[in-house]
Amino acid sequence: MDLALSESAGSGSPRFSSHHDIPAPRLARSILLVVLACFAVVIFLDVLAEHPSPHAVPWCAVALVAAVALQMQHSSPAATRWSLTRRTISLGLQALVTYLPLLVIKQEWGGMAGFLAGSVLLLVPGALAWLLFAAVVLSILVPGIVLSLDTLDVVYLSLSTTVIGLIVYGLSRLSTLVAELIAAREDLARLAVVRERLRFASDLHDLLGFNLSAITLKSELAHRLVGAQPERARGEISEILDISRQALADVRGVAHGYRRLSLATEAHHIQAALTSARITTQIDFRHGALSPQADTVLAIVLREAATNVLRHSKATRCRIATAVIGNVKGRIRLSVRNNGVAARHSAPRTVGGTGLASLTDRLSAMHGTLTAGVTDTEEFELVVEVPSQADQRAVRQWTAASQDTTVA
Repeated sequence: MDLALSESAGSGSPRFSSHHDIPAPRLARSILLVVLACFAVVIFLDVLAEHPSPHAVPWCAVALVAAVALQMQHSSPAATRWSLTRRTISLGLQALVTYLPLLVIKQEWGGMAGFLAGSVLLLVPGALAWLLFAAVVLSILVPGIVLSLDTLDVVYLSLSTTVIGLIVYGLSRLSTLVAELIAAREDLARLAVVRERLRFASDLHDLLGFNLSAITLKSELAHRLVGAQPERARGEISEILDISRQALADVRGVAHGYRRLSLATEAHHIQAALTSARITTQIDFRHGALSPQADTVLAIVLREAATNVLRHSKATRCRIATAVIGNVKGRIRLSVRNNGVAARHSAPRTVGGTGLASLTDRLSAMHGTLTAGVTDTEEFELVVEVPSQADQRAVRQWTAASQDTTVA
């Protein structure tokens, strides 16, 4: 899955794009191998330039191959999971490959200590790694002193060991980080797909639940009226068609991630549907202007509440009301109260874990709250509070929680 995350401008919501700008783990490993091989070739050429004895050349080649092979093992991501015993043995072998050739090849071999210094940083944990790194760098001073090398040559060997060790460590860590980054982005891509599926399921429940309940109710009513009151039956069928068209529009909105709803419009449709079910419905709206996010989430809440009234109660009356809490820029409270609910039910049932749980998640993104329960008068009441004018942080959180994640 060739996906990568980036931030969508102005929304803070994750977007996915191609990550061809990030080197693949295999490419990163190949770069590391080429760098190590080039270092080994340079050292081999330095050895040949000093005209060593014929029997020293093949031993030098074997030692270089062994050093590069051990270093590639130490630089692999799997090396971080090695046991302490295996790390100690492997570092011991690399130390032998590093120091024994000095007896024959002498100062031209001194640069190979950089491989050992890099391996120490990769395999030894904590501050001990840097102490051993310094010990390896200082150890290369011993051959220089024994061989009575010039001060500049000794400094050159120490600096080259330090630089090579840091380069080996940096490239090895880069290779590991590239692999971890690719794996993390693939995990994020899978999580985004899961979140999109949850969003789609939640939206289908929240947006279509009421429409489907209303269609069922009106279809049953039209079926009963078709013989006795054909004109009224035709009117109910006409309303069924309108609701079906609205449901189709809602499905398209869910598919495209766009769901701008109006609380006033939903209240009008819900009042008509509840009236058809012989539920006396009173609407008392006392709120001012709403932000698009608040208007949409309150409309969704009202749909869910009306769906529960139709499905899970034997209501004969329902009251829908809004009120402003605090000052003009305060919060809006929406309450839906209906009778016909037994006192033993603390909340209406939900379908597949959605319903009120889904609404709670939506409201959390808006800094809103939801409470529901049976009152002392054995009426069920659902109360929601949201900011009337969402701030920019709430808008971004709403967008991240409710808008779709685009997968490219």
